[in-house]
Formats: sequence, structure tokens, C-alpha cells
Amino acid sequence: MSKKRIEWIDIVKAIGMFLIVMGHTLEVYTFSGFAKWIFAVHVPVFFVLSGYLFRAKPFKTVFQSGWRNLLLPYLATAVIVYLLSFLHPFFPNWFYQVDAREYFLRVLYGSGTNIDFFLDKTVHIQAIGAIWFLVAMFVGNVLFNGLVKLKEHVAKESVLVLTVFLMTVLGFYLTKKGIYLPWSLNAALVSQSFYYAGHLFRRVEAIDKGDWALTLVGLGLWGLSAQSGFFYLNVASAAAPTLAVLGGIGGSYVLMFGAYKLCRWRSWRGLAYYGKMSLAVLCIHLIEMSATTSAGRFYHACLALGASQVVAVFSEIVYRTLITIMFIVILPHLPGLRSFYLNRRYPFRAKKV
Repeated sequence: MSKKRIEWIDIVKAIGMFLIVMGHTLEVYTFSGFAKWIFAVHVPVFFVLSGYLFRAKPFKTVFQSGWRNLLLPYLATAVIVYLLSFLHPFFPNWFYQVDAREYFLRVLYGSGTNIDFFLDKTVHIQAIGAIWFLVAMFVGNVLFNGLVKLKEHVAKESVLVLTVFLMTVLGFYLTKKGIYLPWSLNAALVSQSFYYAGHLFRRVEAIDKGDWALTLVGLGLWGLSAQSGFFYLNVASAAAPTLAVLGGIGGSYVLMFGAYKLCRWRSWRGLAYYGKMSLAVLCIHLIEMSATTSAGRFYHACLALGASQVVAVFSEIVYRTLITIMFIVILPHLPGLRSFYLNRRYPFRAKKV
């Protein structure tokens, strides 16, 4: 039997995914102040939620779960993007071309942005795109599982806090020195602060027993982070790292507490389903961005029809969101493909009764 899902957590995932789609679709507003608010929280909130739900497990279980729920979707998405590139010669204006050797290196490294390999600066590695998050979370889960087990062994909270702090500092430091480790390890190191914050929220019942005063503090921290500059968690880069971490935690609390209150008012089944399918949403969003030019063409078509920049950007966001919605509606009805993205529900081999 599957564990009962917590609706407000799925609502937060839905909001987080919508912010990710929006953040990738701002066009002329990509470096605006509004974008800074989005980047301050849209990825950190997923690590905070993971920490909130985290329970220490045997490492074998963590690896097996990570393979099924994170690495399988990562590989499937990468393969689909590559296969779609074969349509480029037939539809050059609609599909991107991919160089096999360069793409293999890109998939193998799993970087969230274009980088130079730190051991040989002449080797350039292109970004894999939004699914960097999947490999980073795989590594992040393993690291945090080890930290929680360490804390249980030494029975000292201070050891856990210090180790999380040192890992976070190391992640930012490596980026500052131009050392971008494979599988977005820089981001995985920084993410430990968000895992710990979520873990702490659960232990002290910060969401259930929270109040609006604490939410205002979180909102203030989120605002300070946005005011300080962009936070690119994909490469562990921030103008003000301390404010970035505090803002990510504060903003996540705002979204979590707000969703918790929202669900006490009424049920939001449609939005919750979008959040429940957030991993599949991320992957189809990456496929649409990395394999096709459709969203960009749609945006420019809106401008050509006389729409303002605001209307064109808003329309493109709606367009991309609708693509993700259509995908998650039909995905459960696609045997084979659904086993890559919903392996827990649709394993490749059904269990014998």
C-alpha cells in the first residue's frame, strides 16, 4: 500500500514547478527584480520539502529509491531529447540539432549551466538543463541520509548543524574557485542547508503550529535574498550566499505555511495532482525547452500579432504550462514511458500477487 499523500505538500510542489516554468519563460524580464524573487525560492523549496519528509534509511534503500525515482527519469528525458534531435533535418525551424559526443558528455556530467571542466579548461561542457535537479537531489539524499545517521550515532545536534554548515560553505567556495563538480555536486552540498531546515520544520512542527508572524519573517528573508541579487542554486552561486540560504528557507516557509492554510480552507485536487506529478512536469518542461523551439516561436508570434511584451510573456508561460498539464494527464496511459517517470506506481515488472 502507498503512503497517504499530504495535500498541502503537493500544493507547494505545484507552486514550485509553476515558478520554475515561469522563471524559464520571462524573456526580456529574465534579469528583472521579479525574476530574483522567483530564483530565490523556486528550487530551494523542493529540497526543503525533501528534508521535511525525510526519514533515515539504509543506504541501499536510498540508492534504490534514487535510481527508480530520480535517475531513471533523468536518463529517459535525456534520451528523448536526443531522439527528437533526429527530426531537425526534416523540421530545422522546430527542433534543435544535437552533437552526439557533446551531448553524451553533457548527460554524463549533469551540470546546470555551461561550464569549463575544472581539470582541463579547454574542455567545455554544455548544460543538461533543468534536470540537473534530479542528479543533485540523488546526491543530496545520499549526503543528508549520511548526516542524519551520523547525528543519531553521536547523539549531538551540534555535529549535524556544523557539518551542514561546512558542506554549504564548501559548495559556494568550489563555485567561487571555478570548480564545478559532476552531477551538480556543488548544488547538492549547498542543498544540505535546505534539507536540514525542512527536517527541523518537521521536528518542531513549524508548519502545523506556525503563525503569520513567522511567515512575515520568512517573507522578509525572501525579500532580502531577492534584493541582494540572483541565487543560482544549480551552480551554487549567489551574490550574498548567507542571504541566499536564509531567503530560500524563509521563502519556502512562506509557501509551505500558506499552502497548509489553503488546504485547511478547502481541497485543491487539480493543483495537488500537478504537484504530485511535479517530477514528470519538470522532465517534459526540459524536453520542450531543450528539444523544440515551439515556445520561442509562440512568443514571437504573439509579438508579431501586436501583443505587448507583458502579454506575450504571459501567453508563453500559459503555453508551456498547458504542455506540462497535457503530458501529466496522458502519461499514466502510456505503457512503458510511464514506468520511467512513475516507476513507483507502474514498475517495469508488476509484483506478483
